[in-house]
Amino acid sequence: MENVLTMANTKSKSVIINGDVHGDFKLFCKGKSLKIGGVIEDLIRLYLNDPKRLQKLIDEVKDNS
Repeated sequence: MENVLTMANTKSKSVIINGDVHGDFKLFCKGKSLKIGGVIEDLIRLYLNDPKRLQKLIDEVKDNS
């Protein structure tokens, strides 16, 4: 049996992040057997450890979007 994934417009789950971003991230984490909270904690630790470097990467991603 073939698995079919259907995406509809998603409403924001939070006032913090966009619903579409949340959905994409949830699928990414599920596909790699990761827990969303654990990944977020790692990102926060990384940001606190080296905020300038991480902000530079964030800015590069935004410029390429």
